[in-house]
Amino acid sequence: MSGSDANSHAHGPMRRVLGNFGLLVRGRGIAAVMSLGATTLMARALGPTEFGMVVLIHAYALLMRGLLDFRSVEAVVRYGVPAHDAGDTRTLRRLIKVCRRVDRRASFAATAIALILAPLIGPLMGIDRDHVMLLAAYSLVLLTTGNSSAKGILRLFDQFDVLGRQMTIGPTIRFFGVVVAWWLDSPLRVFVVILAVAYAAENLYASWRGRQEYRRRVGPPPRGESVSDASLTEFSGLRYFLWVTYWQSNMDLVPKHLSTVLAGYLLGSAEAGLLRLAQEISSLLSKPAGLIREVVFLDLTRSWHQGSAAFNLIAYRTALLGGGFGLLFVLAGYFFGADLLVALIGKKFVAAAPVLTLMLLAATFDLTASSLRSAAYAIGHADKVLRMYAVSAGIYVALFVALTSTSGLIGAGVAACVAAALPPLAIALLIRSGKRVRGGPTK
Repeated sequence: MSGSDANSHAHGPMRRVLGNFGLLVRGRGIAAVMSLGATTLMARALGPTEFGMVVLIHAYALLMRGLLDFRSVEAVVRYGVPAHDAGDTRTLRRLIKVCRRVDRRASFAATAIALILAPLIGPLMGIDRDHVMLLAAYSLVLLTTGNSSAKGILRLFDQFDVLGRQMTIGPTIRFFGVVVAWWLDSPLRVFVVILAVAYAAENLYASWRGRQEYRRRVGPPPRGESVSDASLTEFSGLRYFLWVTYWQSNMDLVPKHLSTVLAGYLLGSAEAGLLRLAQEISSLLSKPAGLIREVVFLDLTRSWHQGSAAFNLIAYRTALLGGGFGLLFVLAGYFFGADLLVALIGKKFVAAAPVLTLMLLAATFDLTASSLRSAAYAIGHADKVLRMYAVSAGIYVALFVALTSTSGLIGAGVAACVAAALPPLAIALLIRSGKRVRGGPTK
């Protein structure tokens, strides 16, 4: 094969990555506008203290679910790509059965734990007794979250347009629901109900579309074949991979939801609301980071198994593009962050401006790390990535507690930046080291 041919083949997957990313960004762009609108309007309607309380209720539910998230979406892609490319429908069917079972049990367990712990953790976060029952009731929405394998099916079969639409459902319901609640001057519990309905709707839609795609592309087992006996043990390395991705998802929870809960404990609900507000605006970068991981993992896994030159192209070029794009937002936040907050919400929330810039910088680091992390997963180094993020999470929590206790909200932003800068550097060195393995994850 000539050099030009090789280059053409390498750029093919990159174009597909950008195309799929465009489909998700279109959905996420609509979702980001709706979500930001809902958040800012809710903050204006409720004020810092009650807004912070709503934020803490939602963060608690997401934290409880995240603590039992085995990320079977990654397993469906990681182990499903070779089976799909080989036309091995039987193996794919059994893999999905195993992953669905994991999802179902995890969502039930998360709901039960959230209900039991709500009366204990609620007061520690600054939620008064009148709203602890509301916290427990909100936890029931976790019953709808067993859809990770459904999203994996949609990714496996390149249904990124469906995933893009799914991303718009929750934010759209939240936005219009908050508009109505604000217009009617509704109490706090109405806003909580709106969040619950929106979160459940987006989860149920993903489950429904995933099952539709499964019936269309895989289908039920033929007569004489059963999938009820499918188990983790028949897929080499799958149990270990799920275990690694489980702990990885826990590491990801630290800056997203655990930080909000910790802010409520250390500073009170009003400060937790300000931190969440900064996180919501910086999610204009942090959410695309998750989208990049979703999009590139499929092509990186396929490129690695095929020995394609596209692997390095996708991993490094996407990282550079993401980092450069993120820095533009950091500059905008530094110069115009305070004015933006005053215009959107009011002077009561301008204290979030300095931490907003730092959260945007942390999100830029995360954006840079996204494709590199997927590349490390694709070549079998998920366990090493986990150890890196574990170190980063430990540093974040230590700095968060120390700096927030002494410096307030700005300490939370500094902690986020320091911790987020470590993974992209470490993962890039890991990939370049050349210590790659084919097959399942290394131990």
